[in-house]
Amino acid sequence: MILSLFVGFVLGGAALLFALQNTQTAALTFMGWQFESSLAVLIIVAIIAGILISILATLPSALNASFKIMSLKKENKRLVGEIESQQEAYRNNQSTDPAATVIDLRG
Repeated sequence: MILSLFVGFVLGGAALLFALQNTQTAALTFMGWQFESSLAVLIIVAIIAGILISILATLPSALNASFKIMSLKKENKRLVGEIESQQEAYRNNQSTDPAATVIDLRG
């Protein structure tokens, strides 16, 4: 926890230093729109846009995996219940009929 907090402070400080050292304005034209802002702001916005696009790109597979895990947990719970009921039936059968365990080894 302390390490991640420290890394966050270092990265925040580096971003602040980057923004303070890159104050010159830059023009960006994109699909007919034109933006003028400081170079640091444009780079930070581009990085944030890249992060958001990558999150949105991985979202469908993450949701699919989550639904698959949910269904597997449900299946596991059903199978555990089935095993427990079979074990209970076996115990009840053993306690009431001791002759039921005779195994015929004649071939």
